[in-house]
Amino acid sequence: MKLQNGDTIVFAGDSVTDAAKLQTPDRLGLGYVHLISDALTAYRPWDVFRVVNAGISGNTSRDLLARWETDVAALEPDVLFCMVGMNDVWRHFDTYRKDETYFVSVQEYRQNIRKICELGRQAREFCMMTPYIMQDCRQDEIRALLEKYVAAMKEVTSEYGVPVIDMQHEFDEFMKYRSGAFINHDRVHPGRIGRMILARAIWREFE
Repeated sequence: MKLQNGDTIVFAGDSVTDAAKLQTPDRLGLGYVHLISDALTAYRPWDVFRVVNAGISGNTSRDLLARWETDVAALEPDVLFCMVGMNDVWRHFDTYRKDETYFVSVQEYRQNIRKICELGRQAREFCMMTPYIMQDCRQDEIRALLEKYVAAMKEVTSEYGVPVIDMQHEFDEFMKYRSGAFINHDRVHPGRIGRMILARAIWREFE
């Protein structure tokens, strides 16, 4: 991935991206987007980039598509990263309701990712990132379902030739040595350690 001076770099997603952005003056949040912005300034001080956090907590892929034109396309991104899907999975477990008006099925998720890939073509550089869970037991009910969504994302992005950062793999490598609960008990929100893991994986794309 090649960055150019003056690029607008947009990160679209859910709470992992949002990371309390409305509580920070620069609207970059306290997560990986903030780290990437700081790294770009520190390591490429001769360039100026516009970094935008387009994450919103609680968003599913359905929600992101609904606000795409105003929150992503309107920014005219040169470089675009998108990570969405954990809430699509989580909605299966956070209520007694078992209908697709509430949660996003794997089938709908696949179609939503297809639409995102089509819309993402507006950017010169476009990269998807898989959702993840910091649970190394693959028989865990949530992880087992999440893997179906990740497989759907990889299937669609392969069709479109869109690069994907496998964030589940990044956390699996960490969990060879430490429990995911070491990062955060909810196994999803990355905290200080997890945001470094996310930022490192993204920085590799820049390099």
